[in-house]
Amino acid sequence: MLTPMIVQYLVGLCCLHHDPEVVDITVGDMVLDSAAGKSRDVDVTVTIRNKDGGVEAFKACEVKHEGKPLDVGTIEQLCLKLADMPSVTHRSVVSTSGYTDGARAKAYAHSVDLYFLKPWNTPIGKDFPDFKDIGTPEEFLLSFESSLLYWIDARISPIVPEGPSSFDFGDLTPILTSSGECHGEFENMRKFSDAILYRSTGILFSLDPAQTVLRTFPYGMTSKDVDFNAGPAWPHSHTMDVHQDQVYLKLGEKGVCQIKSVTVSGLLQWRRRKRSPEFFVLERVPDGSIFAGAAIADFGADDGRMLAMIFPHQGRTLGIHQFQLSEKHKNMIRGLKIPMPSSS
Repeated sequence: MLTPMIVQYLVGLCCLHHDPEVVDITVGDMVLDSAAGKSRDVDVTVTIRNKDGGVEAFKACEVKHEGKPLDVGTIEQLCLKLADMPSVTHRSVVSTSGYTDGARAKAYAHSVDLYFLKPWNTPIGKDFPDFKDIGTPEEFLLSFESSLLYWIDARISPIVPEGPSSFDFGDLTPILTSSGECHGEFENMRKFSDAILYRSTGILFSLDPAQTVLRTFPYGMTSKDVDFNAGPAWPHSHTMDVHQDQVYLKLGEKGVCQIKSVTVSGLLQWRRRKRSPEFFVLERVPDGSIFAGAAIADFGADDGRMLAMIFPHQGRTLGIHQFQLSEKHKNMIRGLKIPMPSSS
């Protein structure tokens, strides 16, 4: 489940709950490299301000999700990169695979802190004294349930005011721009329809009748071949304005015409899935002291939505975070801010 991008975000969440004076955490920040004369990407930056509003600390962290322990060559490159960024006051590297002895020695010589993000299976109280007499993370949070709203047998009806009164389309019908070019985001009607269904449930899940059904009706197993419990399905329709998507169809003599709105009709259904988290602890190298702990799980919707629970190194206040890394984040995160906790 862990990808390099999720690891970056998870490290940012751990930093958020480690220091209460944090005012900004950016995943994929751009920091000036004075030797190169340009800004370069840093996986995670943490800004801490003093009482007068000035920057007290600007921490830069490079995060590596590799299959083997980081060797001396890799650490040497990271040390050189971070050393050429004069605005950075604290430099560190996080690895999910550990470090060779030579890499540890190189980092120490260049005053770069090392951290190890590793599976967490020891009793919570052993690593976090404020959680006394609590078992392992898996015993503490064996699983949780996510309730997701789905369309069943849905039909998408595009509304094209400037087009013909009726027209046919299929899953592979191309989606175009106003100039007739291929649309950059939606290749065809299937891609567009999938996005519309997801957008629709994202609006309807918090409204009635969906909320009333969620609170009122029981769930039952559908069959042994699926991993969810399903609630009753009810008929519904939903019309949405989509003119801002700038999607067009080529419709015969009418030419390229814009889809201004769509109506979704079919059945809605709540599905409840049991999700089992993975547990990790972030510890300092070489002394093994604990920086933070984390439990993380997906919602079971295959859309990048994640739930993270962060254990701070001090105190019993857990951080609960829901986040979603979109398709564009699969290979790189750039300038993604981690929201600060609400003052309330």
